[in-house]
Amino acid sequence: MSSGSTTGGVPPFSEPDIVIDRLPGGVIELRSRRRLSDAPVTTLHWLRRWARETPQAALLTEVEAGERRVLDYASAWSASVRAAAALTERGIRPGDRVAVIATNSIESFICGHAAMLVGALWAPIAAQYLRPGADRDRIAGVLDLVDPALIVVPDALLHAGLPDGRVAVTSIRPAGAQDGASTDDPDDPHALGDRLLDAARDDDPVKLLLTSGSTGTPKAVVYTHRMLVSNMRATVDVWPFVTDHPPVLVDWLPWNHAFGGNANIDMVLLGGGTLHIDDAHGRPAELGRTIAAIKEFPPTFHAAVPATFQALLPVLEAEPEFRRALLGRADALFSAGAAMPTGTFHRLRELSLTVRENPVPVLTGWGSTEVGPAATTVHTADSEPGQVGPPLPGVTVRLVPVAGKLELRVKGPSVMPTYWREPERTAAVFDADGFYCSGDAGVLVDEDDPGRGIRFDGRIADDFKLANGSWVNVDRLRSSLLAAGGTGVRDVVVAGPDRSHLVAVFWLADGAAVDVDAVVRAHNATTSGQTNLIRAAAILTAEPAAELLSPKGLLKPALFRSASADLIDALYHPDSVLAKEPS
Repeated sequence: MSSGSTTGGVPPFSEPDIVIDRLPGGVIELRSRRRLSDAPVTTLHWLRRWARETPQAALLTEVEAGERRVLDYASAWSASVRAAAALTERGIRPGDRVAVIATNSIESFICGHAAMLVGALWAPIAAQYLRPGADRDRIAGVLDLVDPALIVVPDALLHAGLPDGRVAVTSIRPAGAQDGASTDDPDDPHALGDRLLDAARDDDPVKLLLTSGSTGTPKAVVYTHRMLVSNMRATVDVWPFVTDHPPVLVDWLPWNHAFGGNANIDMVLLGGGTLHIDDAHGRPAELGRTIAAIKEFPPTFHAAVPATFQALLPVLEAEPEFRRALLGRADALFSAGAAMPTGTFHRLRELSLTVRENPVPVLTGWGSTEVGPAATTVHTADSEPGQVGPPLPGVTVRLVPVAGKLELRVKGPSVMPTYWREPERTAAVFDADGFYCSGDAGVLVDEDDPGRGIRFDGRIADDFKLANGSWVNVDRLRSSLLAAGGTGVRDVVVAGPDRSHLVAVFWLADGAAVDVDAVVRAHNATTSGQTNLIRAAAILTAEPAAELLSPKGLLKPALFRSASADLIDALYHPDSVLAKEPS
């Protein structure tokens, strides 16, 4: 058992062993010398393994009618196999799509894994597509793209949100089946499950995940068994603490995204752990539910977006009981989606020392839906904010000069083969050498030590030029302003395309009182030049519209600048310029 699980010691990490090659044209290539450990063909093999070895251990729990319901491994495997048989009876065949429109739940887990068992493609879709007020054209477009043979919507109240002509069922389990209960199914579920797994192949497509659509209409990323297995196996190869003891997670991150739906679920399945579904589902107004669940089930690993960690900080400061629950036995905290603000990062580590022997490792990584999701990850206990680690075993990352930055490009077993039915969009994101072109940028942390990995350097598309033609590095400015603003600043957008100077708009944490002019002056005192100095600032007075937020809960800079043109224009009025600018 890792020391981090019980005493707050330092959990084991694998030592990075990275090769660096410098190629013509300023290209830098990084790859790990480590070979991937052996793994089964599918993630479903892990589910079957624990159903046999620890049948009564909890896999999932969820709140239903005010009570927390438990699904053990034996019941999860049996129910998934029986649901697979029911799919076959409905005529579902390998290659068909089964759309599951739902929040994270036991039912959606069984539906999705049953689809994968029969060789169909599980297409998890966010429930908000069907909620009152949602854009019917958007869900119609998604369903036209996925073209499902079956739509499953466990919440019957959401069926009214389906487009005309689309019909859904609430469950695919045989009538009368409840988790692992016996039914009249004449086929032995264990024998049937074995036959289905024996028929599975590495390159079978088994999942479709929609991208966020932040740069256009959503795309559906095709996942194979090989992608899912290799990505999780590589992660655990550098985080051996995952298999030192069964991981325990309290998690709401949606399964229709790769972070929650691949990384977190598959970590639990590989390690034989438990995922307690957080019924707050990330809603800020229901943060108390998240806190209560963490107190009840102290996690060994907690994954969230930076905004969630910021929201939890005041409670961690005020409540020692909650501090012990979240930080006391955690092998690590994992933050993804954007760089965690420096103040939040260091405060989490400081607070952890009040309840454990060593500071909790605060980890992150880099990747995207198209790469599994992880291409790099931190595997050391002493990283710094912004560092996203070196490549995972089996992965090659190139840093290629593009538009004044180094674009991160990826090749490896967890990189997608294609976007679903979109060959032109697929071709556009692969270079001549077969590397996926992410549009993200990075720099080496240490030119002389590739094992320290990469520092994230923002989205190339988020950067812009001032009127004088100078490029502005938006992510570096954002990181600096967040560090100066402390935990009271939830996010900040830098604006100024084709303008003479830069301005900033701050989104504050609920109830926070921040002097943003003072924050800007503190930032300006550390830098110089037109592409770095902020000349005026404003505070958002209303919650931003949902379409302006990424799935990680952060503002989309380019979309926000477009939607907030009036607010930004006002900052260019002479009266808005900071009264005292640095000389």
